[in-house]
Amino acid sequence: MPSTKLDIKGTLEWAKVFETNRDRATWNEETEGEYKVTITTDKKTADLLKKEGCMKTMSDVEDGVKITFSRPHKGKQEWMGGAPVVADVSGKAWSLDSKGFIGNGSKGIVKVEVYPTNTGRKGTRLLGLQVLEHVVYESDGESSSSSSMFQDHSQSSSGNSSSSSQESQDSIPF
Repeated sequence: MPSTKLDIKGTLEWAKVFETNRDRATWNEETEGEYKVTITTDKKTADLLKKEGCMKTMSDVEDGVKITFSRPHKGKQEWMGGAPVVADVSGKAWSLDSKGFIGNGSKGIVKVEVYPTNTGRKGTRLLGLQVLEHVVYESDGESSSSSSMFQDHSQSSSGNSSSSSQESQDSIPF
């Protein structure tokens, strides 16, 4: 029985899809962590997933149906693991350096594969995601994007000029 690839459009949450932010909970040490994303999609899409054999937990929420998809960092076979493909709205590879992490509330398309397993059941694997509307991830009010922390000094004549918004020597910046 062949596998089926599906695109799920919706609102993204808890996107841990990069090597630097993958989930490293103790229960998945064997795989050295996992990549995962939660998406809220419409009921029609959730019903299609069920029809194709997806056995992931689906929770009804106010805005639709919430589902979490994952893949291990290290799978039993090489093709089973590794970071998913992450793309921006234009379909180009996501630049973590310029765009930062993907924040809750971002809109996107999650690509998954529903496949037959050796046990006769079906498995579902996260393949990738495309961010259509990016919400910058923020932690404790701080943005993960380098552009929000630093100024552009590429056009200045000397790289050692001080900023006009200096903090007190006694202040702690975090």
